[in-house]
Amino acid sequence: MTSRRWPYAVAVLLGCAWALLAHAPAAWVATAVAGASGGHVLLSNAQGSWRDGRALVVLSAGPQGRDASALPGQLSWNIGLRRLWAGTIELRLNWPPLAADPLRARLEPRFGGWDLVQQGGPWMAAFPAVLLEGLGTPWNTLAPRGMVHVRLQDLSLRMAAGRLDLGGSLRAEAMDMSSRLSTLAPLGSYRVDVEGRGASANVRLSTLSGALILAGDGVWNGQRMQFSGTARAAPGREQSLATLLGLLGPRQGDHVRIGL
Repeated sequence: MTSRRWPYAVAVLLGCAWALLAHAPAAWVATAVAGASGGHVLLSNAQGSWRDGRALVVLSAGPQGRDASALPGQLSWNIGLRRLWAGTIELRLNWPPLAADPLRARLEPRFGGWDLVQQGGPWMAAFPAVLLEGLGTPWNTLAPRGMVHVRLQDLSLRMAAGRLDLGGSLRAEAMDMSSRLSTLAPLGSYRVDVEGRGASANVRLSTLSGALILAGDGVWNGQRMQFSGTARAAPGREQSLATLLGLLGPRQGDHVRIGL
């Protein structure tokens, strides 16, 4: 009789385990995000479950830093498991104060890594640049002011063997920026384009308008960024931008060099 009952006992145990997992707290997600970001992105006051939760998003200087800034509103997430049988997890992020539409993505865990692929059309968000101060150096020194607009198109991330490969495109536009390091306001508006090509991603910085002219190109090789650029003052603005330019890099003629 005992031998006939063990399949039922196993089924009951598995059912209990799944029930506990399905109702695991949202704090699980907060812990995972903090670890993956090195403590720079925190989910504060997380509520709900790991599958359907919400939290405040805080940008932090990290475990050893003191700076932090909370982004407006609450981020809510949904983790769909209906295609788990095919090795796919569906993600949906909703953040009304920053983005009108939710961000949808497909996560495919695999041995030694994972793939994350944006779903649907372009996704756009906007937030005040002052929030970047929460990340610490150099943002807390620059004290940026203005609005940052972000656009994602067919973005994909692949983590494998310690490499993070990018596909698709990311555009960030910083509009009407100013800084406490200069009395001139606004300094200008700028655009950063990232074009992912799998093993590498090209990065381009350009100036849309303004007295501080920034330009540069870089490459993300899966593990680190290599970037080389310049900063210079528009004609007639050299004196008002002299202090700021001196902090950005070494001077070479009428411009300074910016490098990573």
